[in-house]
Order: sequence, then structure tokens, then C-alpha cells
Amino acid sequence: MSAAPAYSEDKGGSAGPGEPEYGHDPASGGIFSSDYKRHDDLKEMLDTNKDSLKLEAMKRIVAMIARGKNASDLFPAVVKNVACKNIEVKKLVYVYLVRYAEEQQDLALLSISTFQRGLKDPNQLIRASALRVLSSIRVPIIVPIMMLAIKEAASDMSPYVRKTAAHAIPKLYSLDSDQKDQLIEVIEKLLADKTTLVAGSVVMAFEEVCPERIDLIHKNYRKLCNLLIDVEEWGQVVIISMLTRYARTQFLSPTQNESLLEENPEKAFYGSEEDEAKGPGSEEAAATTLPARKPYVMDPDHRLLLRNTKPLLQSRSAAVVMAVAQLYFHLAPKAEVGVIAKALVRLLRSHSEVQYVVLQNVATMSIKRRGMFEPYLKSFYIRSTDPTQIKILKLEVLTNLANETNIPTVLREFQTYIRSMDKDFVAATIQAIGRCATNIGRVRDTCLNGLVQLLSNRDELVVAESVVVIKKLLQMQPAQHGEIIKHLAKLTDNIQVSWWKGKRGDT
Repeated sequence: MSAAPAYSEDKGGSAGPGEPEYGHDPASGGIFSSDYKRHDDLKEMLDTNKDSLKLEAMKRIVAMIARGKNASDLFPAVVKNVACKNIEVKKLVYVYLVRYAEEQQDLALLSISTFQRGLKDPNQLIRASALRVLSSIRVPIIVPIMMLAIKEAASDMSPYVRKTAAHAIPKLYSLDSDQKDQLIEVIEKLLADKTTLVAGSVVMAFEEVCPERIDLIHKNYRKLCNLLIDVEEWGQVVIISMLTRYARTQFLSPTQNESLLEENPEKAFYGSEEDEAKGPGSEEAAATTLPARKPYVMDPDHRLLLRNTKPLLQSRSAAVVMAVAQLYFHLAPKAEVGVIAKALVRLLRSHSEVQYVVLQNVATMSIKRRGMFEPYLKSFYIRSTDPTQIKILKLEVLTNLANETNIPTVLREFQTYIRSMDKDFVAATIQAIGRCATNIGRVRDTCLNGLVQLLSNRDELVVAESVVVIKKLLQMQPAQHGEIIKHLAKLTDNIQVSWWKGKRGDT
């Protein structure tokens, strides 16, 4: 009997034939590696005087972080290299420190003087990275240092550093809210910045620190409207949301004016005989009772906002399109709000997550502005591959868009959906048929007859949902549907539902 082969104590030995080889890269994470020797070679590389080895070590460490591996035990070895003269090494060191400064606060505090020197570095990326690390150290004792660094960075020649200063403002505010007044001064200074790189970041800081200070926006409003088209997509979303809130509080609502016109229609061109009989005195009396109406004239700044945001409906970012759609829905006149419908329908070709958000908004918009989505009715037809949540939202939209003209088409669609294998979707379709029958009286009998036929369905969920909807419809006009109630009474044994017993005293 041969002895079992012993394991080689040398980890660097080559594997025997048929045995797997394990990589020695610490980033790959050896299966049997012991913690006390973990990342030893990386620490040795970081302690050398050769920049090439340090750079290679930092690249491997950043790669580890990108793959989600924990590299926090390397913090002491990495933080020593923050003063390295090699720019590439220093950049990667700051990338690492931004990630772990909050977790290793004590060790980061020991190098705070180095970070302060980094704020004076000739390279704008180093200055920005140093500020980013400083703002990541969540220790109240360094609040004065952070405040001074943010103020200096807000006056930096580089827009990238000023952008980083804007990002640091909410971090400092969350650490010490007593600094609000000083931070508002910095925000006011950065709001006056004319570069597109800074605009989105400072508006985000404004929204988080002092959203109530609308007065800071007054003198920068037109500049933000004009810069909007060139700001990055994330900044566009933030600025549009802020400008929507600003415009709704500062400008007259065009929709409110339209409702006033509908409530107080203009006098007919040709007056009736009764009006002529009343004489001129009666007209003067009527004028005193009715409120004076002024024709609505849109403010030029209101028009500027609508004009500058309209091109963004063609943006590749779904978030930007949704933000512009929200702005137009609240701020555009009735004649112009329809332009958002086509853009929102285009987003329905995106991923299911985007579809879900868009459909939720369309379902809400279609309640108040049904007309703008009616030309796109077929875009909301349901596909068999749609997830259940999207199917139900599309059903809601179709129900909202149903009217006297298109109800035959909508009901034919619903008739197809009832044959689906998705029972939750079928139940939602039956409820949608009930809502259509409630809203459109002329199809009520047709819907009732169709629902009664579903009572013979083999699926209990379909039958139960049909009974609930039929009940609601019958209660609206019980005297006109005696035959249907008698038919339901004959099916009691099969359905095992007796909610209608005692509802009618004459049956």
C-alpha cells in the first residue's frame, strides 16, 4: 500500500499532474490564504522606492476594490504614499482614500496635513481629490478645516475643483448643520459661476442645504435656463426639477387661467333677444357682479424656460425626458403640453424598469390630460412578454383613455386579454372592464353580458372577480337588470357566492 502524497509546504511550488494551479495574485483571493500573510507582496511593493512598483500595486488594489473585494487592511501602507511625487500613483492613492477614509478615520486624521498640502497642488485632479478625501472624513473636529478648504476651492481657477467644492457642501452640512449660513454664502458664490461643469452640482447643493432660499435663484434664473442644454445629464435632471419648483411658485399658472375662462365664458357674438330686452343698464350691472378678466400673457422668463427645455425631450436619458415632461405638464399651456406625449411613448421602447416609471407617470397624467395620449392608444396595447406590473399599468392607462369613440376597440383588446394565462392580469382586466362600464353608460349592458359569460369559466379567480364587478354594476341600476339577477340566482350552486341574496326584495 503506497503512502498518501503529502501536501507541499511551499505555496509557490508547482502543482502536480492533474492538480489545479492556484494564482498567486492577492487580488484573486487564494482559497487557503491565511489572514496574517494577506496582501504581503502588495505592502512590500508600496514600501519600495520604485514608483513603477508602487503604481503596479495601486492598480491591483484599485482593481480589487472595483471587483468588490475588501482592501481596508492596506490603508496604513497606502496612506503613506499620499505624499508620493509621482502623479499617477498619487491619483490612485486618492481614489483608494476616498473609498476608505470614512472607515479608517483615525489613520486618515494622521495624514490630514498631507491632504491640506494636496489642496495647493498644481494639478487640478490632485486638488479635487484632496478635497474629496477631506470631506469623506466624518469627524466633527476637522469641520473648520473642511470649511476653509471648501471656501478656497470655491474660488479655484479650475471648474473641476469648484464642482468638487459643490459636492463637498452637502457632506459638511450633514456633519454640522450649524455651518449653514457660511455654506449658503459659498452656494451663492458658486451659483454665479458661468461654467456648465459647476451648474448641476451647485444646484444639487442648493436643494439639499437651503431649498427655501428662492431669492438666491432670482438673479441666476436666466443663466441657468441658457446653460441647461450644455450641462451633463445628471445636472440637467437636478436643474430642471429645481426650475420646475421655482416656476410653479413665481409664475402664473396657464392652466389655472384656462379654468377661469371655462367657468366664465365670453359673451356670445350674437346676443339673444332676452339680452337685448334687458338694455344697456343690465350689462353694466352684470359687469359689476362678474370678476374682471384679463387675457393671460405668459411671462417672458416663463417662456424662456419652456423654450430651452423643449429640445431636451429628444435626450437619450430617460430621466431627463421625464423631468422635462413633468415641467411641461405643470407649466405649459394646454395647447403646448401635447409635445411630451410623443417623447414619453418613445420611452416605452426602453427597459422594463424605465417602462414602469414612465407608465406610472402616464397613468397619472392621463387622468387630467387624457386628450394628449389618445392618438397613441395603440402604443399602450399589452404584449404577452410584458411583466405583470407593466401589464396592469397599461390596463390603467387604456381605461383612462377609453371614451365614446374608442371604447369598441378597447373592449376588443380586453376580450383578448381575458384569455391570458396570467391570472392576476386577467383579474385586473375584469376590473378594467367594470371601470369602463361605469364611466361609459352606453356599453354598460355589453360589459355586463360579457361578464356574465365569464361566470362559467373554470378558474375560480376569474369567476370571483367577475361576480364582484357584476355586483357593483348591478347596484348602479338594479331595476333594469332583473333578468341578469335571475340568471345569477340559477348559478348559485356552481359559483358558491350568495352576495345578492336579500339585495332585491322583488326577486
